[in-house]
Amino acid sequence: MRIQVRIFTALLVLAGIFPAWGSPHAGRVPPAEVLETPSTNDRGQNSVTPAVPSRGQLLYENHCMACHESVVHIRTRKQVESLSALRIEVLRWSAQLQLHWGREEVEEVVSHLNRQYYKFESR
Repeated sequence: MRIQVRIFTALLVLAGIFPAWGSPHAGRVPPAEVLETPSTNDRGQNSVTPAVPSRGQLLYENHCMACHESVVHIRTRKQVESLSALRIEVLRWSAQLQLHWGREEVEEVVSHLNRQYYKFESR
């Protein structure tokens, strides 16, 4: 049994799924300012860092994507036809899921969904 566990652990380390123990770089997270600024690699080329997700996107991904994927927002029979209807749906589902979101959280998610999928004109 111990041999199987060791073999499985070795395979995970080799596959890169499990960080190597004792590695000086394992688990290190760079500071936020490093993530947000472009840097130059050793060939003199600028490298681009990935964009930091918005708060609305994070709220949506953590609480809403458990039940449906993004395809619900791009289907032909849309139930949401305006920005106010989108706001009502976010409010309805946040209450249904007992998320206790305040106005700020609801607006962040509405803003994310509108920017990403619906593209309604703002008032």
